[in-house]
Amino acid sequence: MPGTAMQSDHRWPPQLTAWERATNLPLFALALLFLVAYAVPILYPGLPAWVGTAATAVYALVWAVYGADFAVRLAMAGRGNRFRFVYSHPLDLVMVLLPMLRPLRVVRIVVLLAEVFRRHAEASKRFQAVFYVVTVTGMILLVSSLAILDAERHAPDTQVADFGDALWWSIVTATTVGYGDMVPQTVEGKAIAAFLMFAAIGLVGLVSGSLASWFVDRVSAAEETTERAEFVELRTRMERMERQLAEIHAALAPPHPGTDLPAQRPSSAAAHAD
Repeated sequence: MPGTAMQSDHRWPPQLTAWERATNLPLFALALLFLVAYAVPILYPGLPAWVGTAATAVYALVWAVYGADFAVRLAMAGRGNRFRFVYSHPLDLVMVLLPMLRPLRVVRIVVLLAEVFRRHAEASKRFQAVFYVVTVTGMILLVSSLAILDAERHAPDTQVADFGDALWWSIVTATTVGYGDMVPQTVEGKAIAAFLMFAAIGLVGLVSGSLASWFVDRVSAAEETTERAEFVELRTRMERMERQLAEIHAALAPPHPGTDLPAQRPSSAAAHAD
């Protein structure tokens, strides 16, 4: 699967792996800062104008840092591996190439957080699937709620007046329930709804795939345990048979030269002659 290259059979240069491990937490912190900068002006629209300016500065800072990180990792991948690196890290590339336009901020923040959560999850292979599904689901619901609130709050005949309404709309839309009690009125709101619908379909596939993989792993582990027990039992039986064959062979083998033979009883003819 693209975007999980470090888990594939291809071995990247050790300096690239070390760089990604060292930058996981700083990039994770920047992603959270990006989310806060996006959420605060939407949740508190009455704040001074400098708050919006500061949020825009945070957007630019995070974009610059992620662009520099992508360039460094691309260089560390080596000249012969750069195309493979770009192909296996599509989220990173999308994050860098997306312009800083307001309608694309939702896509940018989703891509950013998804990639950071993916890289952070690699540190724990055992809980990677669960961690990724839970965090990505929560992240998409949160960002979609913020985006629809920002787009619909001031629209005529709006049905999304606060964050509670926006969160309810996101949950209903993502689960494909579609009560119809809240309908986007703006073009941007409808685009966000379409994005959330397609994202929800992808999440359903991700959850289904994770559950299927978990069941397959459990069945495989049970079969492996059974096969191992059968192998141990078979080996024990073979060793017992080998010992028995060795004992039979020793009992039937002729005596070695020089070994005292047991005294033979006189034949019946010799006994009659006496």
